[in-house]
Amino acid sequence: MASSPVSESLLYGEELAVHRFAELPAAALVHGLEDDWSSYTKLSQLLSGRFRSFPLDMPWRSGGTYRWRARATSGQWIEGGLQMVPEPVSVLIAHSMGANSVLQWLASGANPKLDALVLLSPFYWSPTQPVDWAIFDGFRAQFAAVMTAGLQTRLGARAHTMDPDVFNTMVRKMLEKMGPQAFLALFDQYSAASSLALSHVSVPTLVIGSPNDPGMLGDRADALRADMPSAELCLDPRFSHFCHVEQAQEVADLIIAFVDRQQAG
Repeated sequence: MASSPVSESLLYGEELAVHRFAELPAAALVHGLEDDWSSYTKLSQLLSGRFRSFPLDMPWRSGGTYRWRARATSGQWIEGGLQMVPEPVSVLIAHSMGANSVLQWLASGANPKLDALVLLSPFYWSPTQPVDWAIFDGFRAQFAAVMTAGLQTRLGARAHTMDPDVFNTMVRKMLEKMGPQAFLALFDQYSAASSLALSHVSVPTLVIGSPNDPGMLGDRADALRADMPSAELCLDPRFSHFCHVEQAQEVADLIIAFVDRQQAG
């Protein structure tokens, strides 16, 4: 199982060499909107026996300016981020808007040499629903709910002991700081999902999420399954939108089992 020697020398008249076992395959991880690369800390630790993790710090991070929207498409940002990973990527894991950005990247014609793709809590759009003002207003409420859940996740146990008025004030200030551009960035991804060309994607894909999550409600999961035949959906009502943080062990187990099946097949 050892690779070629990484160092060889003749010392005291004897040959010495240093070998190394094959390196772990690389996993690139893409965070969601108003999040950051460190949200993958726990999941990366749980995957460390199988993968060398490279979490990407994307321009839609928390505190970003949203100038990135005018400078490149989200798919181009994914392509650029992956090119920065210092070794070939075997598994790509992406959450929420990061997952939708990967779908945009694939629909643009990308043909990555990946062993597996994992999409965590993506937002998908049912083609049976028109994009109208009712949908727009409804998604604003869903957006606020998801961002609030994200704040609760970051606060951890503190969120359960905090005064409700204090927490609600934090939510209001957070949404005000994000501004409408954060909502529009995610709505653009969401409303464009049903027009993505994904039937050609051959990369084995695992979608992890909850049937109660805004992005997979109703027939949205069926729409994604129909549009992307390579995708296997694992939707568990116990999962939250931030399952890679709050149900990290279960998500890690699913990822490892999925990759094992692809390698065995």
